[in-house]
Amino acid sequence: MRYILLFLSHLFLLCTPVMAQTDDPAPFSADRPGMATPPGLVAHRKFQLENGLQFTSLLDGPVHSQDFLFSSLLVRYGVLKWAELRLECDFPYNITTDSTGTTVIYGITPLNLGAKIKLFSQRGVIPNLSVMFNLRMPFWGTREFRPDQVAPSFYLLMSNDFAGNLNLSYNYGIAWDGITPCPTHFYAVCFDIHLHPKWDVYAEGYGFATLHEAPEYFMDTGVAFRICENLQADLSFGGYLNAFWDYYQLNLGIAWRIMGRG
Repeated sequence: MRYILLFLSHLFLLCTPVMAQTDDPAPFSADRPGMATPPGLVAHRKFQLENGLQFTSLLDGPVHSQDFLFSSLLVRYGVLKWAELRLECDFPYNITTDSTGTTVIYGITPLNLGAKIKLFSQRGVIPNLSVMFNLRMPFWGTREFRPDQVAPSFYLLMSNDFAGNLNLSYNYGIAWDGITPCPTHFYAVCFDIHLHPKWDVYAEGYGFATLHEAPEYFMDTGVAFRICENLQADLSFGGYLNAFWDYYQLNLGIAWRIMGRG
């Protein structure tokens, strides 16, 4: 982990002079829907709120889990033209049923504090590139959801635009859960088609891999509708590729950019 921090700090210092020359305002860019995070940023000195409702069903032998995410709040602020600050917090309600009965756990998850930093804009085959890092704090939220210690995560966020209406986003990430020393590796590949000035559809595949455990592969698809210039709604559906009906989820959300005075 020490080497990852050193690498990111050197990359940040090297790219700062290039990024500081960027004067164009950032277009509207929502992190939702989907698991792949685009490299786009919130406009400088603007707030963006993103929130969603999600239902997940997981069947694992005799154990049936039904997880309701009544709020999945992400607050983004464009602190610089090439960087944004981020704060995430969820409110899950989890119901687990097995041969011994039913258990219910609900509450507020720990705060997830982070930043997204723009490194490069697309030039030919060179993609748009940003880095994102987060720290999940152990001293906030419902006790059952807290990690034992600060849980860091790091992501490379890339995208390429093709033919004006097709976008390919792809991520690689590594995250620690704050409980075990073994990290989880994450990937996502997302195709987004801009059908209309107000409509986008997407399909993506993503997965997780941890040492000594079999990788897990998922897919989802959905639509996003631009209600107005600074407001977007979305709907998505996804599941587990190996056994789709053993795991599936429904997601509904909104993204709102608050355009105050510059």
